[in-house]
Amino acid sequence: MLSLVILSSVGIIIISTFILIIGNKPDFWFWLFLNLYFDPGGYVEGYLGGKLLGPLIAADVFIVGIIICLISAKVNWRIIFGDKFLSNFLLALFIFSIYYFIVYGGIVPYFHNDFNYSTFLIKNRLFVYGLIILIAVYVFSLRNLRYFYSITLSIGFICLSFYLITLLTGFDLIFVWELKREGTAMIRKMLLSYGLFRLTFPLALTVYLISKKNKLDIKYKHWLYFSGILMLFTELITLTRRTQIDIIGLTIIILLLISYLFRSSKLKGFLKLVIPVLAVSVILFFTLPDYTKYIKQTAKDTFSILTTGENSLGQREERVTGTGDLEITKEYIMNNLLFGTGYTHLFWLSAGNVMSPRGKTYAIACDAAKEVPIYYLLFGFGVVGAILIFPLYFIMATLFLKLIKLLRIIMISYLDDPLTIIFSIYILLTIAVNFTINLYQFGSHFIATTLGETAVILGLGFAIYRKLNMNVQIKLQ
Repeated sequence: MLSLVILSSVGIIIISTFILIIGNKPDFWFWLFLNLYFDPGGYVEGYLGGKLLGPLIAADVFIVGIIICLISAKVNWRIIFGDKFLSNFLLALFIFSIYYFIVYGGIVPYFHNDFNYSTFLIKNRLFVYGLIILIAVYVFSLRNLRYFYSITLSIGFICLSFYLITLLTGFDLIFVWELKREGTAMIRKMLLSYGLFRLTFPLALTVYLISKKNKLDIKYKHWLYFSGILMLFTELITLTRRTQIDIIGLTIIILLLISYLFRSSKLKGFLKLVIPVLAVSVILFFTLPDYTKYIKQTAKDTFSILTTGENSLGQREERVTGTGDLEITKEYIMNNLLFGTGYTHLFWLSAGNVMSPRGKTYAIACDAAKEVPIYYLLFGFGVVGAILIFPLYFIMATLFLKLIKLLRIIMISYLDDPLTIIFSIYILLTIAVNFTINLYQFGSHFIATTLGETAVILGLGFAIYRKLNMNVQIKLQ
């Protein structure tokens, strides 16, 4: 009994001290916890089997820290919810959440004899975390962005440097997942998680292109360039076709956005890419020379699949053609068109051997649908769910239009606030990507596993737009 009292007292003292430390600098700790929430570098997933503390994953632990930071910030909630733009989005998200937790997770599985609500809640607790993150990111983005930039860049620089050292020396500084591509000598090398530092490449490219014409005084610019090049290098050697499409599409969209906002030449923007392309090519040549050939082969396969539906070996890509297992998916969609098939817990008996409480055939159809999220929107949520999720994308598109219109007017006068500029362009880029090259992922941004990342983008976007709009209104008075 005495030992229990002592342990409890020590625990209370430690927690109280931790809360006091956070309270003294909530902005710093928030952006740190937010980065750690996404397990940057995949350390928890790779070395600890996904569990950070007992049965708790990283998200379970760091969401508590995020909440403490939010409480410590002493937020004036009337001001926050006075933002009608944000409030409209929260209302639409709340309505969809009701459908998500009642119909998708409860009623529909019940009628399919697959009702296990406790499992559903456990597996989908990240959805609730995403709602908290949305509000928290909005709050702290209104205050300042410097910690978001410096902390994310620092973590990205460390993880990406450790990744390169691990590849070159074999000294295990970070977990590297290797996967052999069937029928080839290619070995795909990748990190299990990029956390939030995936943004280092688009931010670095944005700063580089703007700085060539305008003086953009941003801290740690050279570290950003180095991290951006390493991020591009890291993504290329994953030898993933969709990643190659993303890189090309992302680069083109950034060029178009910058040329539109700064009224500059698109051709000159493309010519500026010569140096970073050469830098990445040199790194590849001296570190992993074979991967230069592998990347070219992957690019060739990607082009072949997009134009013919088959790779260079004559193998059909079912995710592009909509054939194979997706044919089964389509049958389930037609038979459950209104409300979809709802939630089920998929589990793997072995590699490629997926199972569900509803049987093998359904498990195969569900797994295939999740590979092409726009299929899963109708497969899992049905037409009703798709209608309810549409307003979320409509508001996201509205944010893009409002923000780009405002930025085009005030961009030049905001060159002395580089973080606002580069993060604004990053928000525009992300939304544009969702509605163009990643349109096949429509519906996937508002499910439990991805809502946290979506919340970061939208929380940041709503906050930046409000801050810019308020500054313009003040100047007009």
